Amino acid sequence: MIDALLRPPETRGEVIADVVRALGILSVAGALLLLGPVETALFLLVLLGLLVARSLDVIPGFDTAYGLVLLLAAWSSVADLYARISWWDLAIHCAATGVLAAMSYFLLVQFNAVPAVRRPHRPSRSLPLVVPVLVLSLGLALSVLWEMGEWWGNAFVDRSINVGYGDTMGDLAAGGLGGLVSGVCLGMAVRRAGGRMAAAGSIPRLHRQETDR
Repeated sequence: MIDALLRPPETRGEVIADVVRALGILSVAGALLLLGPVETALFLLVLLGLLVARSLDVIPGFDTAYGLVLLLAAWSSVADLYARISWWDLAIHCAATGVLAAMSYFLLVQFNAVPAVRRPHRPSRSLPLVVPVLVLSLGLALSVLWEMGEWWGNAFVDRSINVGYGDTMGDLAAGGLGGLVSGVCLGMAVRRAGGRMAAAGSIPRLHRQETDR
């Protein structure tokens, strides 16, 4: 993972994704200079997510979309869009949970914790079905963790953080929908590739080296 993090971009898509990561760095600098410690911590967390994506093999274009969604979610908080636009919170919950669930799947594949195609010439017929179920499960789990974090923030950090039964259930439903859509799209990508790309390009480098021998 460290080697992948440090290697230079090789395709136009990787260059664009690195531009998004540069925006993450600028966001941290802007928050540090112009905003405050809470906003700085928020953008540092986003930057960490962007760097994790840099160290994994993901579907071309997904890295960029993932980074843009995370930055949009963070800047929406800074601009107070969640309070100004009634439906914005649910939309961001859906989009952010979807991309985070998919990225969590790629991370688990990296550590051989979930099913992945090991050999390009021996595709797994069940993978296009397994991937959506796993990504949906990850999306729901992340939604629960997020709601627990909101409760903790409301109780111990800032009472203005919106919590409540209706808000929690709506966020969970939106997060689950995002995980489902992301999982179905990822499963379709695996199916289109004929099961040859280990969840869309995520064959661990060790196995790539073995197949090249």
